[in-house]
Amino acid sequence: MNQTSTLTDTSDTSHQQYPWLIAISGLFILITINGLTTSSLSVFDEVVQREFHLTRSVLKSRETVTYAVSALFILLSGWLIDRIGVKKLLLSGLTLMALALGGYGFARNLTDLYILHVLLGLAYVSAGSVAVVILVSSWFQKKRGLALGITLAGTSLGSAIFPPLLTNLIHTHGWREAFHWLSFVPLVLFVYTAVVVHSTPETAGMQPYGRRATEEPLVKEGRTYAEALHTPLFWLIALCGFLSFLGIVGLVSNLFLQLRSVGFDSGQAAWTLSLYFTLALVGKFLISWISDLVSLYPLFTGCLLGLMVGAIGLASLTPSLIIPSVGLAALSWGGVFTLYNVLIVRSFGLKAAGKINGTISLFENCGSLLGPLVMGWLFETSGSYQQPLYLTAGVFGLTAFLSLLFFRRVPKAYVS
Repeated sequence: MNQTSTLTDTSDTSHQQYPWLIAISGLFILITINGLTTSSLSVFDEVVQREFHLTRSVLKSRETVTYAVSALFILLSGWLIDRIGVKKLLLSGLTLMALALGGYGFARNLTDLYILHVLLGLAYVSAGSVAVVILVSSWFQKKRGLALGITLAGTSLGSAIFPPLLTNLIHTHGWREAFHWLSFVPLVLFVYTAVVVHSTPETAGMQPYGRRATEEPLVKEGRTYAEALHTPLFWLIALCGFLSFLGIVGLVSNLFLQLRSVGFDSGQAAWTLSLYFTLALVGKFLISWISDLVSLYPLFTGCLLGLMVGAIGLASLTPSLIIPSVGLAALSWGGVFTLYNVLIVRSFGLKAAGKINGTISLFENCGSLLGPLVMGWLFETSGSYQQPLYLTAGVFGLTAFLSLLFFRRVPKAYVS
């Protein structure tokens, strides 16, 4: 009797621990996928520009290819998640990333670079935040906010971890060999994911964290894609996603130049930019933890108001307000970024989470693409960042107002 009890207790403990292993696995995947498709590869810019004799604008057009491909295929990735399962898509994304990084070391012309960035864009939509959020969400009934906060920290950590390592590799082995070594990172993660990660608790014969065995499997709950599209809540969330990403990406992409315009030297501006990304990482974890303890919807609105106040502080062009305003905006954005993912799953469930999350991500990507262009155009029109930043604060204020409508329209079955 005691032996049977001990075995049962051990099994229950392992079943409670495995979801957290999934959250850590998602963290590793996002560190790799986000870290190696965005800012980290910029450490290769100088050597690649010199090797291929590219202008600055042509050099940076590689990144445009990555973002354009991710925007075009984000809906397809959501459909595939619901069709073939999240694990197969994660493995496909890691394979594409390994091919792209390994191929970079053999690139001979600009066409090769564009093809490789198409692969990076496909890797990003296959194994990026949409897929990982759905993976982790399916494993948690309780403490989902904390789990997603841990996982989504990887979207920032990759940009902190890889640049110094890659810089050292370039200096010691050359940039082409550095890419060859780098390709082993997604390959190792591919093997780990294939062996360790299960798409859902049902495929592993387990229950989500905090869910009783007698309850219906979590993955069966929620609205279908068609049902979600017919709800005002879906379009409110999509509109708020577009507006908030438009505002924050426009603000951050111009932050360095805005700091220089108010008297910061290049070193101070770079330090302040690093402070922003560090505090955004803190915000992702802190706000997601708080979301498990308080009502999600007013917390989400509060983070949007924090972005508005931060933008107003930056728009004042008062040097003494710059650092507090950057700090408030960073913490608030970390919360908004994480809470979007918690909010979507809580509002619509997991039945069609891939297509729903993918569609809303399309709106967010459109905002991200337009943000830097709009902010730059407004600066050129007005001759100062003050007016664009006040308008950005207005965008955040409008988004906060729209978010007040969320709670009234969310299906009661999913409010918790």
